[in-house]
Amino acid sequence: MKVLSLPGDPGIGPGLADRLGLEHVPVFAKRFPDGEMYLRLTRGVERERVLVVQSMYPAQNDRLLELLLTLELLNRYESEPVLLVTYLAYARQDKEFLEYEAISLRSVLRAVTAQGVRVLVTVDAHNPQAVEEFLSGVSYVNVFPGEVFAEAISREYGGREMTVIAPDRGAGARALSLAEHLGCGYVVVQKFRDRTTGQVRHSLDSLDDVRGLAVIVDDIISTGGTIAGIASHLSGRGVETVVAASHALLVGDALERLVKSGVRKVYSLPTVPQRFSGVVYLDLVPYLAGELEKRGIA
Repeated sequence: MKVLSLPGDPGIGPGLADRLGLEHVPVFAKRFPDGEMYLRLTRGVERERVLVVQSMYPAQNDRLLELLLTLELLNRYESEPVLLVTYLAYARQDKEFLEYEAISLRSVLRAVTAQGVRVLVTVDAHNPQAVEEFLSGVSYVNVFPGEVFAEAISREYGGREMTVIAPDRGAGARALSLAEHLGCGYVVVQKFRDRTTGQVRHSLDSLDDVRGLAVIVDDIISTGGTIAGIASHLSGRGVETVVAASHALLVGDALERLVKSGVRKVYSLPTVPQRFSGVVYLDLVPYLAGELEKRGIA
C-alpha cells in the first residue's frame, strides 16, 4: 500500500505513511488560466492498493473535483483506492427536509463510489448512519476519537466535576463516547430549527444541574452560534465551558463569538488545512494509524 496526499490533505498523509511504514506519494496540482484543474501523480501506483487522503474544505467544490480526478486516474491504472476523508463536505444535507431539496450527501457519495471506491473512512462524519445508508458495496468506517479529546481535557482539567453536553440529539453519540472516556455524565440539549428561515432555538432547562466544567461536544463549528448560545447560558450560571469539536471551520468571526460567550478553550482536530490561533489542535495521526491497522485497512 502507498499513501497518496491530495491538495486538501491537512498534513495527515505524511504522518500516516511514516507511522505505518508506507511510501508517501504527493500529487502535483495546478489551475489553468480559465480556472480548470490539472492533476498528476509524482510516482506510479499501477495495480497497487492506495490510501487516498483528502479533506473537503476549503473550498468544497475544488476538493471534490480533485478527488474525482484522482479516483478516475487510479481506476485507469487498475489501482485499488482506499479513501480517507478527514472532513466530509456536503454531509449536513442528508435528507429532504423540505420538498424538492437536493440531498447533497447522496450526490457526493454516488459520485465517489462510481469511481471504484470500495473502502471509505471518515473522521467524525456529521451523520454516519446516513453515509452508510447511501453506500452500496462499500466497506465504511467512521471514527470519532473521543479518547483523544478526553486525554487532552483530563490533562488540563482532571479532578474537576464536569459534564459533557451535546447541543442536539445528533451529537448524542459523541457526547456518550466522550463522557465514557472522561468518566462523567452527559446531557443532550433539545434543538428546534425552522427549516424555512434556518432560525434555531434551544430548550436549556436540561442544563440547570450542570456544575463545575461543561464540555460541549460537536462535529463541526461553523459560525459558532449554537455553541455560543449554550456557553453564554452556562457562563451566566457560573459554569466554565470548553469545546471539543472535530472540525473547526470557524467561519467569519466565529472564534470571537465563542470567546465572548464565555468559552475558555476550543479543542479540535487537524481535519482541515486551516489553523486558527487560540484553538488547541490535537494529534490525530497515532489514533488514525491504530484504527486503520486494527481494522485491517493498512
